[in-house]
Amino acid sequence: MSAIGVRIRDADLSLGDMRRLATAAEHAGFDSVWLPENMGRDGVAEVIALAAATKRITVGTGIVPVFGRQPTLTAAAMATAASLAPGRVLLGVGIGHRDALVDGHGIAFSRPLARTREFVEIARRLLRGESVEHDGEVFTIGRYQVSCTPSSPVPVYVAALRPAMLRMAGAVADGVLMNWATPARVREAARHIRAGAADAGRSPDDVRIASYLRTCVSDDTARVERACREQIAQYGSMVYYRNYFSEIGFADQAAALEAAWATGDASRAADVVDRRMIQALTIYGSPDECRERLAEYRGTGLDLPIIAPFPIGEPVVETFERTIAGCAPAAG
Repeated sequence: MSAIGVRIRDADLSLGDMRRLATAAEHAGFDSVWLPENMGRDGVAEVIALAAATKRITVGTGIVPVFGRQPTLTAAAMATAASLAPGRVLLGVGIGHRDALVDGHGIAFSRPLARTREFVEIARRLLRGESVEHDGEVFTIGRYQVSCTPSSPVPVYVAALRPAMLRMAGAVADGVLMNWATPARVREAARHIRAGAADAGRSPDDVRIASYLRTCVSDDTARVERACREQIAQYGSMVYYRNYFSEIGFADQAAALEAAWATGDASRAADVVDRRMIQALTIYGSPDECRERLAEYRGTGLDLPIIAPFPIGEPVVETFERTIAGCAPAAG
């Protein structure tokens, strides 16, 4: 059975809804549940809540920003989660969204690559039970050790899209978490990850490649494409993602998104996103059509496709439940 994960996050999902969806995913044969940490929600607390509500499925952060936490306390929190669900938790970290961190938390944003690398190195050592002393470019730690060493490994994933972060993740992490990936981009990313692993004297097999894939099982194509258009346009309000979209073949759209957002025109930004871009970045249609696209991604070297259901204007729990059921391994 091929591994598959599910991303569970939407502003309209309560914690009770999330527990219900995680249980449904577990019963349907999913490998893992991934929880992005959004503004006003604590990702690690949600991992603990969903781990307590399930019995087999792995639950992880996907991701918590390295600028909002210390590696020491993050490792301690995940070690605590691991004591509740041994062998069933993972830690996903990443840079996060710069504007949200600076404006929402008043955090200075600097040296993202160095900060992420040191954060991962420290957290991985602590989660192995080591006593850590660290004098780095970003973090200085006299001595720290978690008091409840996990009995099973807690994998650490790094969110990465562009070459420098992909290579760094290949060098220091247990896995890479991509986002908005096309099949061609997964192939390219795998080359960077392998290069980073080789430079660090590691086997590329030590680094698992995962990606969020926006997915919706629905026969209402117009409704799905409208929702996709708005979501892609919203990501296009951020410089990082505009640069990324440009790199994967959508330079004209990225430039038009920049112009639209310069005037704060969300409607104009959504109009920029054409059907070619939607189809490249989103999986949608019947269960068979969605599973066929997921198989295509697996053929590019993606170890773990993670479906990321999204709201399309109906009760959001219904959308998630239908998409989970339609993409379940047991459904194929």
